[in-house]
Amino acid sequence: MAMPQTVDEIFNTLPGRLKAEEAAGLTSVFHFKISGPTGGDYTVALADNVCTVSKGLEGSAKCTVSMSDETYVKVETGQSAPEMAFMMGKIKVDNIPELMKFMKLFRKLS
Repeated sequence: MAMPQTVDEIFNTLPGRLKAEEAAGLTSVFHFKISGPTGGDYTVALADNVCTVSKGLEGSAKCTVSMSDETYVKVETGQSAPEMAFMMGKIKVDNIPELMKFMKLFRKLS
């Protein structure tokens, strides 16, 4: 299978990349606001060891993350380090500890 290349394709891989053992007992909602021509708003919900992704902002988020479509694709495909993008102001986060937990829950794209 080819490496996902678009924001939409990458978000759609999240449920299959969830490390269920890491997500045990975790319930959370994350909002992603991706700007740019291929961006959009996404909700990632975690509950009962299941990840669901939907377009639009649904529910009350524990964490909201904003970045450009270019930054999101580069971070997810390993072309850019998320920490560096954050320090350069390319990623905005309103709850860093919650995002740190989120990042550990998913396998990298391969």
